[in-house]
Amino acid sequence: MKKLLFLFSVIALAACGGSDDAETTPPDVPSPRLLTVVVNENPMQDENASAREMTRAGGATTTASLTAFNMNSSKNKTGEIMSFSKDGEGKWTTGVWPKDAEDNEKLDFYAYNAGTFYWESAPYISFTVEENVANQKDLLVAKHEKISRTDNGGQVSLTFDHACAAVRFYVYKEEDATYKINSIKLNNVKKSGDYYYNNAENARWVLGGATTYYTLTTNVPENPFEVTTTKEQLPCGWLYLIPQTKDGTQENPGIQLEINYNTDKQKTLNLTGTWEAGKQYTVNIRIGGKAS
Repeated sequence: MKKLLFLFSVIALAACGGSDDAETTPPDVPSPRLLTVVVNENPMQDENASAREMTRAGGATTTASLTAFNMNSSKNKTGEIMSFSKDGEGKWTTGVWPKDAEDNEKLDFYAYNAGTFYWESAPYISFTVEENVANQKDLLVAKHEKISRTDNGGQVSLTFDHACAAVRFYVYKEEDATYKINSIKLNNVKKSGDYYYNNAENARWVLGGATTYYTLTTNVPENPFEVTTTKEQLPCGWLYLIPQTKDGTQENPGIQLEINYNTDKQKTLNLTGTWEAGKQYTVNIRIGGKAS
């Protein structure tokens, strides 16, 4: 009887020993570090505003307020896109830091609300203005450089700048003659370009060569509208255009207004100067005169 009890004890010990050998310690995997964003937006500046007035919000805004954007980091460049949006309470959603970033590794972050992000020799956004003026959207961009995931509790601060120019158009007359507008077009406008985050302020845009036109009126020849001595804004509202010079040459005309009125008459007006990023412009079209 004693031998039987001893044998049973040996078997039990062996079983326990085998169980200990089979156990493994789970790897020490750190939990993802949360990434939160704080978002601000610099206002558009009026072209004629003083330095003090330029600190105030302008009248031009994006087609819809900034409710969502994407962000890339220098860690994964184009390989990992982080998307942020506002919840029902107006708070920005939370993401996670690039999983292979070291705690104290300094990263650069680049945010944008439209276009396509690329990183070749430098980070940039490829952007094309919508043909339909009703669908146009301002390009907003922001960056935060040299921040680690242990800085500021994992919080990235972003201040968005307007990368496009906002342009609106008014029409009026100063004569007693009757003018009925059939259509007004904005011709020879460069529609696409690349916005470089890290270039100098005056050289951030590299424009493509293709041009297009935008129809600024919604009426048709069968339903023209009559111009009065009171300035009236054209139905197109604000256009969001890539910054560019309006001047042209004899061989390559610059940006022009093509005005078709009184059924069979047409007038072409040449625009001059430069549309700059982050500024809003008003073009006054005087029928029987010129645009200013």
